[in-house]
Amino acid sequence: MVYSNMGIIYKICKLYADGEDREDLKQEIIYQLWKSYPTYRGDSKFQSWMYRVALNTAMLGLRARKMKYTGLSDQELKTSEDPFEKQDEETRVKLLYKQISKLKDLDKTIIFLYLEQCSYEEIAEITGISIKNVSVRLVRIREKLRKNLHIQNSKS
Repeated sequence: MVYSNMGIIYKICKLYADGEDREDLKQEIIYQLWKSYPTYRGDSKFQSWMYRVALNTAMLGLRARKMKYTGLSDQELKTSEDPFEKQDEETRVKLLYKQISKLKDLDKTIIFLYLEQCSYEEIAEITGISIKNVSVRLVRIREKLRKNLHIQNSKS
């Protein structure tokens, strides 16, 4: 079941690590999933449980090794004068992910799951916070991203 959901692992690794650290994180997540499988009770969807284990592993690894998500390189983010009017969608997505990478771990996880089209209930279950808190945090996260993208746009 893990291998049929490898996309989850790859996306989390891309968000929380870069270079060789990405491969190490992938291996650590797979190991933790294997090790934790006996604790899976089936109360929730397997995918939700997998997200939870993978995200916890990524966040603990980030703290333990003090890996710093470097985001996209400046070269990758070279833009024209107005990145939101003259840029293609790929560049706008890169700019968005650069801003997401600057968020706190829990906020990064919440917006990641939201972008993966998880329901508020699923996000609450995976992160261990209430549905109401998910809703409030998403409003604040989106506003913060909007503000930061506007500031970045003004500097360009």
